Amino acid sequence: MTFSQKYLCCFFCLLLTATLGAQDITLRGKVLDAETGEELIGAAVLVVNGGGGGITNYEGVFVVTVPVLPVTLKISYTGYTPLEVTVDNPDERITARLSTNAVLISETVVRGQRIDEKQKASPLTVEKLDAIAIKETASVNFYNGLGNLKGVDLTTASLGFTIINTRGFNSTSPVRSATD
Repeated sequence: MTFSQKYLCCFFCLLLTATLGAQDITLRGKVLDAETGEELIGAAVLVVNGGGGGITNYEGVFVVTVPVLPVTLKISYTGYTPLEVTVDNPDERITARLSTNAVLISETVVRGQRIDEKQKASPLTVEKLDAIAIKETASVNFYNGLGNLKGVDLTTASLGFTIINTRGFNSTSPVRSATD
């Protein structure tokens, strides 16, 4: 073997060693609920101080590639306490069990009314047509929509002229009707 052949052989050995040393390590594991043992779908698995990571699939399984070991993985899921796991062995199958971190409230009170106090004190039935009701009305125009309210009558005086009559005012004069 000549000197150039030995030199070339050494070069390829070094190149092969460097290539084998630069391969990433694949870590596999599963994320489960600590109480029920159910798989957690979409749990985040992050490599601490190394960047990268992944999420769990429909079976709660994740696959993460890292350049070197040991490595610390931070596993988190909404509503659960995050967990940090240190991995030293590339063949180790990681099983992370996350415990719930729920905030419980005793009661919820919803307050609000559609009718204000002034309308409640009125001895008559009060109806209101707000902007949403105007949009949802099945009428051709606004005035025909008013005819759907209780106590409101529409009288067509001529081809293009409609008079609004409200309860208690049976006149054809539109002066007594008020809009809000």
